[in-house]
Amino acid sequence: MRAVEGALIHQVHPAKIGTDLTASIISNALLWNSCPKTAVAVRCLLPVAGSAAVLGLADLDALSRTRRGRYVLAHMPPSAQAVRLLGDAVMGIGAYRRNPALMLAGAAVVAIGWSHALWPQPTRLD
Repeated sequence: MRAVEGALIHQVHPAKIGTDLTASIISNALLWNSCPKTAVAVRCLLPVAGSAAVLGLADLDALSRTRRGRYVLAHMPPSAQAVRLLGDAVMGIGAYRRNPALMLAGAAVVAIGWSHALWPQPTRLD
């Protein structure tokens, strides 16, 4: 498997998703409680550690043949990943400002990033 495909596939591994969710929850709680340095460290370091573990240990070839693997290969271009990252940042800002509505908006943006298959596709003029 090419490194680019592995970088996409690992995003849907249960351990990676769990690590990312855990990092977000802990980081948001820390931001809410005015501990921004620790929150940023948790938000960055835990996902990197999760990625390293999954990329080094998981059977990504088998994961690529699952429904989740096929979805992420077909529907997770850099634009969708950027939308997810933006949503995570909005959630973090909402937590820091103690604004549940902003946190919810950030979560919605993350969901939009994951739902790339539903995005309008540009019309090709071939």
